[in-house]
Amino acid sequence: MAARRTAGEASGVVAAAQALCLGWACAVAPASPAPAAEDPVATLREFLTTKGIDAPARAALAAGAPWGDAEEETLVRVLARLPAPDTLVAAWRREAEPLAEHGLIVDDRLVLVEGRATFVAPLQLSAEAAVRAGRPAFDVVRIVDGGDVVIDVVVPQAPRKWARWQPLDEPATVLGLPLAAAAGPMPRDDAPDHRWPDAAAEFVVAATDVAWRPAGLFGQLGMNFALFDGVVDDRKLEAGDAAAFWAALAAVRGVSPAEVARAAGAATDIVPLIDPQRDWFAMHRGAPVLIDGVARRATRIAIDDPLRREQVAADHYWELEVFVDTPPLSVDGHVQDRYPVVCCVRELPAGMPAGETISERVRVPGFAFKRYRYPLSEVLVDGVQELPAGTSRAVPLVVAPRAEWLVPQSPRGLSAGLFWVFSGIIATVAALLAANGFAMARDARRSARLRRDALPERIDLPSE
Repeated sequence: MAARRTAGEASGVVAAAQALCLGWACAVAPASPAPAAEDPVATLREFLTTKGIDAPARAALAAGAPWGDAEEETLVRVLARLPAPDTLVAAWRREAEPLAEHGLIVDDRLVLVEGRATFVAPLQLSAEAAVRAGRPAFDVVRIVDGGDVVIDVVVPQAPRKWARWQPLDEPATVLGLPLAAAAGPMPRDDAPDHRWPDAAAEFVVAATDVAWRPAGLFGQLGMNFALFDGVVDDRKLEAGDAAAFWAALAAVRGVSPAEVARAAGAATDIVPLIDPQRDWFAMHRGAPVLIDGVARRATRIAIDDPLRREQVAADHYWELEVFVDTPPLSVDGHVQDRYPVVCCVRELPAGMPAGETISERVRVPGFAFKRYRYPLSEVLVDGVQELPAGTSRAVPLVVAPRAEWLVPQSPRGLSAGLFWVFSGIIATVAALLAANGFAMARDARRSARLRRDALPERIDLPSE
């Protein structure tokens, strides 16, 4: 190996692992909502009234009048005050009605919009409205549901990967507040090819976001790729990563490692994942990957937040540090031929060792999440050279359903456990045969001695 882990390097890796766990704690804890009992309101109607965005306050939009300053001001106020704690939103979601069942009624109920996003464009705000909104524009997403009803959904930002001012055909789901049973704001732009569709919408809805579950295995499992817009590479795990992380960990519940491995194909070349110049995650976040290497650490991470436990359907997950063989790499001026990948898995295989100092061959089929950077306090290479203070390391982070434990094979093709079982059986049989042979030899000697004792001391032959 071009580089070997020494005791000093191992301590550095443990320190890095501790920093990784601290990163998760710092990232996830702020995003955890307060318990429902501490929320000042419980029902949607109470929330909307308290925030001043209930049906009477939205009358300017519900009237369906031509879009003007009053409508823009009301829209800005609604989108600014609509976000709510996750505990409340989870309860309201269970009570929301599909738009087809709810009908074109503007009241204080949430509606579910499910269909195909066909167009998205920015709605530019006036200078004063932009200051109040904290952004220069909102996005208007046109969705056609299963009943061919045309709905315009206004959100702070649609998924970044959706091209603006171009036809789309992407699955979209919205939990939103009805604004008007009429046409709403129409995005405009000076570019000649930037034109909003001519057909008028039948309904206008305000929402905090649009859920996007594209074609592909991860999307089919229910992963909302729009949440990836909050994930930032080459930094520690932060609050913006939390929603996507928990959603990913929940999504992999419904898939087997074999299914993910088939989607990933061969073992993943991790060099593009760790090369910051390639910016691989920006284009492939959520892609299936197959990590094959040696697990040096397996740590159980408890999920303390009740809402997250309900979302993930578990009270813990496991964090594996897997070292993958690579071509010789120069990292921080040092040449090495292996690189760590952090894999967050829902469970470990039965019987697999866990802890801070293990060495188990594993295969982890999962989904790419981000490049995570954490500081290294002290690392020794070949027991001699210390990396300078402030050095950090960026590693790929993968979310997976379960690791596969590749138990070493004996020369005869048997697992190590079975090899020793059969070896024990063979040794026992050999010992029994040896004992039986010894007993038979002993009995033969005894019989010969008895025969000798029965003969006269001397036999006189007759003389010739």
